[in-house]
Amino acid sequence: MPDTVVSAFAAHVTARPDAVALSSGDGSVRWTRREYAEKAARLASAFSALGVRPGDTVALLIGNRPEWQLSDLAALLVGAAPFSLYVTAPPRESAELITRACARLVVADPELLRDDHIPAGVPVVTVDELDHLPTDPTFVPHEPRPDDVATLIFTSGTTGKPKGVELTHAAIVFQLRALDSIVRLDGGATVSYLPHAHIVDRVIGHYAALIGGASVTTVADPTTLFDVLQRVRPRLFTSVPRIWQRIERLMRAMLRDGATHEQLATRFGLDGAQWLVTGSAPLPPSTHEFFASVGLPLHDLWGLSETTAVATYTGPDDAYRDRAGTVGRPLPGTAVRLAGDGEILVHGPHLARGYRDDPQATADSFADGWFRTGDLGEWRGELLTVTGRKKDLIITAGGENISPSRIEDILAESPLIDQVLVIGDGRPFLVALVVPDLAELALRGVHGDPEEVVADPRTRALLETALDTANQNLGKAEKVRAHAILPRAWTGDSGELTPTLKLRRGAVEQSNRALVDELYAGTRPRDRHADRTPDGAASQLNFTRCGSLPPG
Repeated sequence: MPDTVVSAFAAHVTARPDAVALSSGDGSVRWTRREYAEKAARLASAFSALGVRPGDTVALLIGNRPEWQLSDLAALLVGAAPFSLYVTAPPRESAELITRACARLVVADPELLRDDHIPAGVPVVTVDELDHLPTDPTFVPHEPRPDDVATLIFTSGTTGKPKGVELTHAAIVFQLRALDSIVRLDGGATVSYLPHAHIVDRVIGHYAALIGGASVTTVADPTTLFDVLQRVRPRLFTSVPRIWQRIERLMRAMLRDGATHEQLATRFGLDGAQWLVTGSAPLPPSTHEFFASVGLPLHDLWGLSETTAVATYTGPDDAYRDRAGTVGRPLPGTAVRLAGDGEILVHGPHLARGYRDDPQATADSFADGWFRTGDLGEWRGELLTVTGRKKDLIITAGGENISPSRIEDILAESPLIDQVLVIGDGRPFLVALVVPDLAELALRGVHGDPEEVVADPRTRALLETALDTANQNLGKAEKVRAHAILPRAWTGDSGELTPTLKLRRGAVEQSNRALVDELYAGTRPRDRHADRTPDGAASQLNFTRCGSLPPG
């Protein structure tokens, strides 16, 4: 059979049919590979009866529950390309993606479904109906080719409309086998708790079972993640920086209460993990150093949807002191090089086929077998460092080219800072909008509601010290010379974060335009703290120059 997601899973079913393939975190579902395959084949027949044909697309609006994996596999068996919608995205945005993908069918959790989710004329079935749908008596499972599209991943849309990344069976199989060469997946366990519309969960929470032979457990309620980890004890666990930082805070509290380092891994279910992975954004060095100090070193991966998640990695045997600040070496079978302007280019079998119905964007990003990532990088020996985004570069009024993300990473090394945005394009110097970490401030004795905490002189003093410390590690043009402290975090609901928690820089800057203008005008209303956020709600704001730096 061709080397595809479908054939790889069929081989696992044949080899060990009674091995557990898919479970739910609450224990209500526990399917062997044989049961999983049989259920998926029956559902594929039902999709065929509903008119789904090879080459169609099927949209999935389902949270982290086994019915998502089942529906995705069933779509593959009928020859369709499944793709997922962010369950937290505004319904109208989801409806637009369904239209752009020309979805033939939508499978949805009824608790997530809204009237404006579905464009007119697109049929919908709910997960509650899956076991009762009529089947097609003439149905024969489809055998895809390696170059057939296996899924669409829509990009986060930080710089424009989301693009539909077409990933083939061959790209996905290559990626999983490369990961399996680093840490053996077959017989191990992973968890599915991140958004399905993000490539990371598709790889770790789905394809790890279909291609790698791992057992996947779904986590419907994020608050139960640590409980599920204790039961599952995954061989491979990956997360985003915000969750690693949350675990760090919990572990530090446990250590203050007398726990020993040896107990921490067991109490979080990480004692069986051979590879703990962090990705999607830089992790502060202090967090890296903490986990290394308790015997749970975290390993950086870097990649994009267009590279089927991973392009570079640091492996389990790489000591943190040797790889600190880098995203590692190219994945086995992958080539990485830098263009003349420092842009990172990637070549390998795991590259996307292109963007759905967007030949111009495909031509711009994929040329001569290399994908132009848009990220800027530098080599440290054989290891790669990512220094910023090409499109995010700030060019100051003095002509300095500056990467704001690099500066933000340095500022965010302080545990007092939860979110930060650096601004300065076309301006004489840089300023920052800062959202403080309220939990960390509480540990420093600053309590109250967000407005009270931001207005507290101790908050201003602590943050000013943190920013002055960061400035010592920055070049003259990179120093942040003024900042505003905001009382509320940027969220997806406000439109300032993408569903993958990336900052929409333009949206954040626009919604805080008046504050930015005041910073550049030199306004320092230390004696007044009440102001208005863009939505009109009262908030507490503080503006202050950083240390004794002059405004010019």
